[in-house]
Amino acid sequence: MRASLPVVVVIAVVAAVGATVGAAAPAAAAPRWVTGEVIRADGRWTADGSRIVTDATVRTIDGEVLVVSQLGGHAGGYTMVVWHGQPALEPGLRVRLALAPDPRRPGAAWLADDVVVEDATRAAPAVRTTTRKSGRPLAWAKSCVEVTRARDGTSGLAGDLEQDIAVAALATWNQAVAGCSYLDLVDRGAEAREVGRDFVNVIKFRDDRWCRPAVDDDPERCFNAQAAGVTTVTFVDDPDDPRDGEIVDADIELNNVTFRITVDGQGSGAAPCAADLANTRVHELGHLLGLEHTCRAPGDPERVDLDGAAVPLCTSTTDPEITEATMYPFQACAETKKATVEADDVRGVCAAHPLADDPGACGPPDELGGGCCDARGDGASSALLALLVATGLSARRRRSAPRPSPARP
Repeated sequence: MRASLPVVVVIAVVAAVGATVGAAAPAAAAPRWVTGEVIRADGRWTADGSRIVTDATVRTIDGEVLVVSQLGGHAGGYTMVVWHGQPALEPGLRVRLALAPDPRRPGAAWLADDVVVEDATRAAPAVRTTTRKSGRPLAWAKSCVEVTRARDGTSGLAGDLEQDIAVAALATWNQAVAGCSYLDLVDRGAEAREVGRDFVNVIKFRDDRWCRPAVDDDPERCFNAQAAGVTTVTFVDDPDDPRDGEIVDADIELNNVTFRITVDGQGSGAAPCAADLANTRVHELGHLLGLEHTCRAPGDPERVDLDGAAVPLCTSTTDPEITEATMYPFQACAETKKATVEADDVRGVCAAHPLADDPGACGPPDELGGGCCDARGDGASSALLALLVATGLSARRRRSAPRPSPARP
């Protein structure tokens, strides 16, 4: 465990000054203006230790990827804020930038001469799942989450298409959070697996019955027919345990019984309501990563989002920042808008697994101290989260960004 670093905020106040007296400086070259989205921001101390600068990665509307340097940011446990300076370049912001070449890194980086935030609307704040007893937000303890695909897949799609989509969904999350989180979703390949608390995270399709099969001392457990997918997250729930809030197992089950699983609208199931596989899979992986729904169902405990605001009941909000979010708990038939990861999702995952806290060890979770047979119990609890169909909702696409093409495993 690395020693905690003090978080010190250094504030530099930049005041406007009058014109400089003396000979006029030579005219500067006209800046280059670009518009794009900030996809990554990395702070660093300069060699003399006098200032923090941030290298922001910006993807322009033309598809060009640029590194833009700006004064201020976060590095080594310190934050440097420049009041009255430029708006800070942070992942998820859509900005218009005036750029000048960086003389120290010609051709490789640019200096931010001016920053104009074009989209300052607040994204739906992320909501993290918490323990039941202490209210501690959930997180994984290792540098990666290994995910196993059940080999039997689904009969609803041709060939191994469902396996391709599974790998593509992992990549979607990894690419989205790479700039601020150490956590990686790692594909372990396809195995003959059933779900359950075995420290193996499994993605499983249900083609015959929308139910969890019986085990020796427990009967078959069936799910809500309106749920396109369910995710079961098992975590340590003991305020006296130093591992309180640690996720130790997460399994995803996908419904090809009361839904027709499809890719690009195609699927051979008999159910009338189509469930786009990427749409469902990306949402369910959000739960696996510790994210909650953006609104509460009746009977859900009260909770707050990442900004500390109360999470509303789903029945009492029409706020599009909530209802159009990836982690909104309802979907329309054939909906595809949850197949991408947004800035609020990234913020939630990165808050739980920031780069600075990388444990540097990838692998399955350590077994709990008491084990399954300890009479004291192992302190574990489970949460079952489902993505439900919302009849009458339109299948509008929330964003214009294309869904990633399936990648071969």
